[in-house]
Amino acid sequence: MRSSTTENNNSVTASPQSEIIPRLYMKLLPMQIVLVIIGGSNSIIDNAFAGNLIGADAMAVTGFFSPVVFFLNAVNALIFGGAQVLCGRYLGKKMVERTRSFFTLDMIMMMIISVALLVASEFFSLNVAAALGAEGTIAGELAAYIRGFALGLPFFCMGTQFAAFLQLEHQEKRSYTAVAVMFAANAFFNWLFVAVFDMGLFGLGLSTSVGNIIFFVIQGTYFLSSRAVIRFSRKSIVLSDIKDILFYGLPMAASQLCICLRGFFLNYIIQNYVGPDGLAAYSAIFSFGCIYWCFPAGVSSAVMVLGSVFAGEEDRTGLKILMKTYLTKGLGLVSAATLVGILLCYPFTNVFFHDPSAAVYAMTLAGFAIYPLYAPLSTIIVGFSNYFHCLSRERIVRILSVTDGIVGVCIFTYLLVPRIGMMGVWVGQVLGSIFNVLIIAGYIYLYNKRPPVNLDSLMCFDRGFGVSDESRIDITVHSMDDVMELSNRVWTFCKKHGLSGRRMYFSSLCTEELAGNIVTHGFADGKKHSIDIRVSYVNDEIMICFKDDGIPFNPEEAARLFESENAHSQNEATAFRNTGLQIVSRISRSMTYQNTFGLNILTIRV
Repeated sequence: MRSSTTENNNSVTASPQSEIIPRLYMKLLPMQIVLVIIGGSNSIIDNAFAGNLIGADAMAVTGFFSPVVFFLNAVNALIFGGAQVLCGRYLGKKMVERTRSFFTLDMIMMMIISVALLVASEFFSLNVAAALGAEGTIAGELAAYIRGFALGLPFFCMGTQFAAFLQLEHQEKRSYTAVAVMFAANAFFNWLFVAVFDMGLFGLGLSTSVGNIIFFVIQGTYFLSSRAVIRFSRKSIVLSDIKDILFYGLPMAASQLCICLRGFFLNYIIQNYVGPDGLAAYSAIFSFGCIYWCFPAGVSSAVMVLGSVFAGEEDRTGLKILMKTYLTKGLGLVSAATLVGILLCYPFTNVFFHDPSAAVYAMTLAGFAIYPLYAPLSTIIVGFSNYFHCLSRERIVRILSVTDGIVGVCIFTYLLVPRIGMMGVWVGQVLGSIFNVLIIAGYIYLYNKRPPVNLDSLMCFDRGFGVSDESRIDITVHSMDDVMELSNRVWTFCKKHGLSGRRMYFSSLCTEELAGNIVTHGFADGKKHSIDIRVSYVNDEIMICFKDDGIPFNPEEAARLFESENAHSQNEATAFRNTGLQIVSRISRSMTYQNTFGLNILTIRV
């Protein structure tokens, strides 16, 4: 180890250039998109079978059903939205038992609510159909679809929760498998129940239920295994956590409820000013609209997932890198998907309707050409709303949940539809999104008392949030060449804050030993990796946090193994590997480790 105080920054880079967070963001993004796409893909499958095997009236039925999907999203958001934020915060604080409390309460509450909804849907399906605005024959067909769909309701709600928690456990492959099997099952049973057994709209809903049951079983079995860190635990339950879950979930649920009310409003406007063709076109666009929405929602959900962890750590640098990644790579992905969606407006329309001379065909084509334009705008709205939620800025989150959920779109739709017909629905969506982007810009302007001109001004950090720039250094390491320069920077940082020579030496030694161990053993798989190191001076203590995306390895356990009675039975290679860890374990005041999203996070106090 070097003891020179000369600082050399030729190779070691500052953390704002970090590669870990962008890689982790892009790694989490596919599953976040999949979580949103589940309901939309099932709608596309159901609508395709409805339009081709049953008829246009069946498309109108599924159009009336759209507010129910938003209502279920609101229920999920109320419970899981709050649990997700709190799990992230307590993972950031390395409090695993509290995370298990939120998981357990989340599962119990969701099961109770979803079973209650199942019972209500089965016994009062006609009442629900009437409440959705359906009349006559359509009301009866909608009631049949609701009864079939409701049978799988608890499994759908629980399955979506499992998928999100499996990502924390680094078990995305299981969820991907569950989603693929669910879609295949839905398509197969749609054909079986509708085309073969002629079960009509009840069979259409029942096939979705069967797919949801399969989705639940494939994922749920993992949480019964001993490998699960986040698992059901009655001993970990803290009943007061229910209040916190509901508090943090309410803004997200309110947003979905507003979207649900917007669905009622749009159904009413379309039915009265356009007619059945408008409802069928809206149903088709809504089906693919869920696919469009999955990209903005997925990109924004990744902000929530990672942002809650960084907010729990009060990691200003991590949040800045996260938002930069979201605004560049995330928003770029959504913009590309938007362009593809517009270019495919004709084939998308032909999925549902085949007569270009029909009014419903023209309405649907216009929708597929215009509706996708809202997606990049929505990405900005929901992404910043999720970010503000992580920072507990609940006032602006509540405002956006109402203005984005219902006010903006409904105002413009109400003004435009009587004048330009169905085109007003598509244009109203885009204008409503622009309205909400301006609200966000206004909030940032009022918070900073100046226009948002750079990334720092967009962050809106409180003065007391996190460790100040003067009290921390952020370093990124890629190789052993970088490791050799670490101790110089840490030594200089400690000297700047007046620490004794002994503590400067220990801090430099710990940093170099652990970084070297991570590079040597964590980067051994041949893939591209790096380490983000944050050294902070807080309350007369040096806190050193290592984050790397290499091979999972718990240095606490290795150090204990080396010191155990069985240490002599270790082979020479294992003993050599643990020597540095034993030194760090003895000279540090504490050492904590966790693996979250496949990211190794090690924190020591010196």
